[in-house]
Amino acid sequence: MENISRRSLITAGLGAGLVAALPGTAVADPAAVRPGVAVSTADDAGLRTNPFTLGIASGEPWPDGFVIWTRLAVNPLAEDGLGGMPSRNAAVAWEVAEDPAMRRVAARGVEHARSETAHSVHVELKGLKPGREYFYRFRTGRHLSEVGRTLTSPAPGETPAALAMAFASCAQYEHGYFTAYKRLAEDHPDLVLHLGDYLYEYKKGSYVIGGGNPRDHEGPETVSLAGYRQRHAQYKSDADLQAAHAIAPWLVVWDDHEVDNNWADDIPENNDAAQRHH
Repeated sequence: MENISRRSLITAGLGAGLVAALPGTAVADPAAVRPGVAVSTADDAGLRTNPFTLGIASGEPWPDGFVIWTRLAVNPLAEDGLGGMPSRNAAVAWEVAEDPAMRRVAARGVEHARSETAHSVHVELKGLKPGREYFYRFRTGRHLSEVGRTLTSPAPGETPAALAMAFASCAQYEHGYFTAYKRLAEDHPDLVLHLGDYLYEYKKGSYVIGGGNPRDHEGPETVSLAGYRQRHAQYKSDADLQAAHAIAPWLVVWDDHEVDNNWADDIPENNDAAQRHH
């Protein structure tokens, strides 16, 4: 790392780390957001219980914005991967502010959590100030998420006086509790780099260490969309992981276990023809 300048890391790795817009993605420019759209206007599709069970997250910081994310789920571990949500869409209002009390609002809008994307919400912000700390939250009906902290990257060519980064990788849910994520959040980093194996695809009992795993995966080995949605939801239900996502923006890479152990090109671990057709 000594041969990599902080400036090259920030401007190339962060500022250029734009994500491609996905179906249902909102690209929000504060100048284009109607000031009359308040967080309390979103219809929750009749939800009686809090749907923000998977927390909130931000990532892909660039000089004038970042991504903010949440997913509505009243039953996160539902076998069909749909989080126990009704089949209809739900309006989700979001706000980005310059203070944790959410009084100095910089941008706000409403996005729809759609059933075909398992009621996830993915908002790409632009038009914000570079090198700044921001705060964000979501609401659907009377249900309000926690407030998250995030940052824009510095303007191109600028070098910050300090940049606190945290690194994580290889987080096997079954092999231990995520207290390291809790400690990470307590350090208030400016950026979290996850270097792969955010989750593991194994079914319960197939990867046991020591005298036994302290906790288990739900569902079969992840080979289907429903299975991956359920597995992601199980990991994101962890309070310590939620704290790490809520404290800073993340940049992530993926490794084998996000797909299949030791896969190579189109060849999975066991070279199973049926598995390759999923």
